[in-house]
Amino acid sequence: MYPLKLGYFGVKCRSQLQIEQRISISEAMANEAEFFNTHPVYSQNSAKMGIPYLTRSLNRILVGHIQRCIPDLSKQISMTIQQKERELLTYNAQYLAVDKNSMGPIILNLISRFIEEYGKKLEGRFVKDVATEC
Repeated sequence: MYPLKLGYFGVKCRSQLQIEQRISISEAMANEAEFFNTHPVYSQNSAKMGIPYLTRSLNRILVGHIQRCIPDLSKQISMTIQQKERELLTYNAQYLAVDKNSMGPIILNLISRFIEEYGKKLEGRFVKDVATEC
């Protein structure tokens, strides 16, 4: 037997015949439980066999993975926010000190720059960005 990092999980799936006979999933799971509980070899480990055990185990593995990833994701979000705040400061200070009545040209300029950058990405001219995303 080959050792697996997450161990082995025994399940008994519905056969094609059972599917054609329209055996429900809940009935198949009951059959699976009965199989593992009464089998001479598997009965001693029947609590760690079947789809319900597999479901609980996969859920535990997923939750653990999410818990391990959240600090890194939070750090990446914070770094991105800081980067965007620094980028905002690089824009000309006169744009930030203008009254609301003369914001039209400024907003139009920012939208034009956004459209230009977005167009570059659509055309595939973003080699610098691709390397940093991976």
